[in-house]
Amino acid sequence: MTGVDEPSQAVLVETQTRHLLLVTQLLFFFSLAWCLILNHSQTAENDGISFYGVYHQTVPLLIGGYGVAFVGLWRTSTHFKSAGVPTLTWLGLRVIAVLLFVLLATPFNQGAFLDWTHMVAGVLGAIFQLEVALQLVRESRSFRTVLGLAVLLIGGGIAAASLPDWHFEYLLQGEIIFQVGFSWCLVEWTYALAQRMNVV
Repeated sequence: MTGVDEPSQAVLVETQTRHLLLVTQLLFFFSLAWCLILNHSQTAENDGISFYGVYHQTVPLLIGGYGVAFVGLWRTSTHFKSAGVPTLTWLGLRVIAVLLFVLLATPFNQGAFLDWTHMVAGVLGAIFQLEVALQLVRESRSFRTVLGLAVLLIGGGIAAASLPDWHFEYLLQGEIIFQVGFSWCLVEWTYALAQRMNVV
């Protein structure tokens, strides 16, 4: 490949990755918004996004949203791997993608074992999402990347504070803010990817 071809190929990969993330993340949030329209009860606020995986009217929507997110995360991880992004980051995206289906396969309201499995999968997913965001800031520190991380941390803090029985019942809102922050960081990663490939 010539020196002229390499930047062109790099730009193509970076642009395709960003478009892929934008489309799949928007579809995920569209499915989540539809779930909210169908049911935004106090129970949903207490149980978080997981509620939509057990509520009969929203199960197909959440499966579709998670399925689209899985494709976006997995294909993005492939682009990240080829660009030399740290292993824990691109591998973390694949773990997050797989954990989406673990969450769907472990309805939290069907006994203690499934409830604990569901909770562990959710915590692991959040830890890997945090790692992806932190690595982004290490890779490309800017106002936008730090702000994306801040949104993720604010959402995570709200969600974590809602788990104990403190009568602070904003788990759903916290999880949604957390996911917005994570999505923001994913898109910002594509710009960091461009810088890594020396095409910006």
